[in-house]
Amino acid sequence: MLILRSLKFKTKTMRLSKLFLLLMIFAISPFSFAGSKKKVALTTFWVSKHIGFEDLGGNAALAASIASLMEDPNFNLQPVLDDFYKTFTEEYAEQFPFELLSESEVLEHEAYQNYEGRFNEDEDVDRNKFFQRFLTPKTYKPLQESLFKGEKSNQMQMVEMFKDKADGVMFVSMGYDFVKKPAPFTAGVRAFVRIKIWNNEGKRVLSINEYGTSKKSVAIVGGIPIMDPDKLLPLCTSASEKLVKDLNKKIKKMTAKCAKKL
Repeated sequence: MLILRSLKFKTKTMRLSKLFLLLMIFAISPFSFAGSKKKVALTTFWVSKHIGFEDLGGNAALAASIASLMEDPNFNLQPVLDDFYKTFTEEYAEQFPFELLSESEVLEHEAYQNYEGRFNEDEDVDRNKFFQRFLTPKTYKPLQESLFKGEKSNQMQMVEMFKDKADGVMFVSMGYDFVKKPAPFTAGVRAFVRIKIWNNEGKRVLSINEYGTSKKSVAIVGGIPIMDPDKLLPLCTSASEKLVKDLNKKIKKMTAKCAKKL
């Protein structure tokens, strides 16, 4: 009788132990899943002050006018950059199926600080002037996806640099183009955002190209849009705001599957 009672007690104890173990697993599992979330290093983030003019059939005079506009201190796109970066890091980032490597881990990386981006250029005497067209938050590098492939490309250099800390790298940029409007001799401004991610094998696992166009326009005189900062800046700002807002509604769905490829 005592033996039977002892066996029943042991069986009951084992069942309770198993139940307790299962409860512990369920309690810990959310944290385990969170801890295994993929990480991506945001290695470039910029807004270009250059406005493309291909849609207008650009000429030398138009190119010169745009170059002058970029150097005009009144054509200040810094608020656009600040708003985009804040929205990206605070709102977009929450919707990603991965975590962004901390800003400090990227910007304070010695190799990153010393890196000079490649822009598919040869020996360019105007290299410093070329870099002035880009606005970046803090000390981010204004990098572009290299047209050539291989280990010396910007994207592969970043992959190699952060492969021990992240599962992939991300490039984010915003720029502008002039576009023809329905009304004769008028042009609007179209903003575009490009978001690209490469995994640690150097394979591109995400490519987003989204656009937003200003409602208002400027007059075209002699084939050249009016290059008044007071008129063009509101167009760039409105196109950017529309684009950033619209993308915020779609970014979760657009990035949902890329984490599996990291």
